[in-house]
Amino acid sequence: MIFPPPPPPGDGFKPPANGVALFDSAGIDPASILEPLVPLFAPYCGGVTQQLLLEGAVGQLLMGEWNGERRLEGDGVRAFSLRWHGEPAPLETLRCELQFPDLPAVRYEFTLPAYQLVLWLMQRHEHQLPVSFWRWLLLGERPRSASGASPLDGATAVA
Repeated sequence: MIFPPPPPPGDGFKPPANGVALFDSAGIDPASILEPLVPLFAPYCGGVTQQLLLEGAVGQLLMGEWNGERRLEGDGVRAFSLRWHGEPAPLETLRCELQFPDLPAVRYEFTLPAYQLVLWLMQRHEHQLPVSFWRWLLLGERPRSASGASPLDGATAVA
């Protein structure tokens, strides 16, 4: 299987022409793609003790997008769409875009290692990403990896 290369730096976020970020599911058994990737991500994402969460997160990684919501103080909720593309390997850099449909002028572009996105996808609850994602994106706070080290050396967030 051939994955599309990441776009050249500085061109902004451009989803692949076919609209599929990491793989095209036509005629391909998703389990055959997922099975070899889970062990690759396991050392970066808590090991096999988190197997079910890891499988779900890697499966989501292969989809290239996730729609969720950001809960605000009080009863406020903001729907968002998070998209990414790049190689589905733990240390490969993903180019990501976060948009809020109700706020079209608010858009974030950033890059990060694929395993960090997988970790955040493992930590999601219902339709929410963990607080560590928002603290990284909005405040620049470094999240802790599954092993306790700061994983995002070289990751960048651009508002």
